[in-house]
Amino acid sequence: MGWTEDIRAQYPDWGTDTALARWPRVRERLHVGQHVRGHVIARAPFGVWLDINAGHPALLLIPEMEGARERRITFDDYPAIDELLEARIIALGERGEIGLTQQEGDIADIRRGLHNRG
Repeated sequence: MGWTEDIRAQYPDWGTDTALARWPRVRERLHVGQHVRGHVIARAPFGVWLDINAGHPALLLIPEMEGARERRITFDDYPAIDELLEARIIALGERGEIGLTQQEGDIADIRRGLHNRG
């Protein structure tokens, strides 16, 4: 199964008009900087998708993974399916996107790419 199928196994209407209609209510319960926990539901070439019990999957991109600032993260380094991760919300999009980070630091600095620069 590919990563889109893995997401749809958990969120059958992911990316549909029905899911997008639900997004404003989901977004009201979330905020940038919020700490979340979730299980990995899909692994893609660019990162992993988590179920954070928000009604939409959340994306943790490779550069936002723990340790990504110190070393190169390969697909073999990705967290396993069903692994429980902790992260913070870094972005909330208009079409159901939830972006996550495991990096330390101020969210505004992380979003600008300024963290961990001596």
